[in-house]
Amino acid sequence: MKQAHEAVSALEKHLGRGTLPARGWAAALDLVAPRRRSSRQTPEDSRLSTEGPATFVNREPHELSALLEAEQRSESRAALLRKLAAWWLKRLEQNGVPPNGGRLLDEQSVYQLRRISGVSQELADRIRLFAIGEPVVPVGRAALRVGCRHAWCELNSEQEEWQAWLRNWAAVAEIELWQLVLWIDEVGSRWCGPQPRCEGCPLAEFLPPGGPREPEA
Repeated sequence: MKQAHEAVSALEKHLGRGTLPARGWAAALDLVAPRRRSSRQTPEDSRLSTEGPATFVNREPHELSALLEAEQRSESRAALLRKLAAWWLKRLEQNGVPPNGGRLLDEQSVYQLRRISGVSQELADRIRLFAIGEPVVPVGRAALRVGCRHAWCELNSEQEEWQAWLRNWAAVAEIELWQLVLWIDEVGSRWCGPQPRCEGCPLAEFLPPGGPREPEA
């Protein structure tokens, strides 16, 4: 696993380590309804971030939509947030699993989370990783492109193979999984978009002979 060490070292050297925001319901809120990039408000300005999931369940949809819009968040996420808050209360707090405990959800809890309208598998896994602290990899476009173009995974690989790729890297390199996922997200955003821009990418030296392999190939 020498390449894992070298690749993770390259990511840390070029991108530096980030800071994991506090886990819990506020983190889930920011994942589902992040503030618009143009927002000049600070985290301290967020009224919704200080409210627990019970408040979201009890608010009228129009009231929640107005609060989301006031904080430069998508008001269209109001219905989803109410459903997610109900799930959070039932599957986490009422079952005694602390929101920042990092404990594994049972299969039924994961199934119910993914059944919520508007929650993709990637979003569900982001909530599990960043808001709850479970060691799961959200496999989105960034991971797919980086993994396929470097021949670390195939587009038709099973979900377990994609999970194993970054989880094994994190274990071998002794780096937090959330940090590795954030680095892959940044590589995808800056260099590994629909068209790869390999110059300056910290992972360019790990491309296979002949250059990046396209996921569709």
